[in-house]
Amino acid sequence: MSVDVRPATDDDVDAVVDLFRQYLRFYDQDVPDAEARAYLAARRASGDSVLLVAVLTPEDGETPSADTAEGELVGFAQSYPTWSSVSLSRSWVLNDLFVSPAARGTGAGRALVQDTCRRAKDAGAIRVSLATAWDNVAAQGLYESEGFVRDQHFHHYAYVTGA
Repeated sequence: MSVDVRPATDDDVDAVVDLFRQYLRFYDQDVPDAEARAYLAARRASGDSVLLVAVLTPEDGETPSADTAEGELVGFAQSYPTWSSVSLSRSWVLNDLFVSPAARGTGAGRALVQDTCRRAKDAGAIRVSLATAWDNVAAQGLYESEGFVRDQHFHHYAYVTGA
């Protein structure tokens, strides 16, 4: 199987919402379908994010597996273009990356990361940053194999406003 990565379209909404909700459940967030759909639609409509999808397609003469259908969306990445004051440059935050369990090991995650980084560079961003759970060793291995370096200079904090 080969992996094609492309920007999400309106026709992808149902599949992306399903993947997005699986991603949120991975992080212990159970969000109703309508809320997930509204969030993704708002990000796309406002241009706040770059939403990419991964599609598996069989190679010549190859039969799709029973777990994934030809042309099925198997993963997504959502990045937020922003600015870095310290470097006076564009920067992207790869905020969300998810590949369906049935499609893990196909290269879909790697293809999404590579395409995100290429698009960020093409848009003039000097870096792509991300965060992942301490125990998400598989993702850490992927990111490090693609050239991401664990931050040694900054502690990252979050303040929850409760809004």
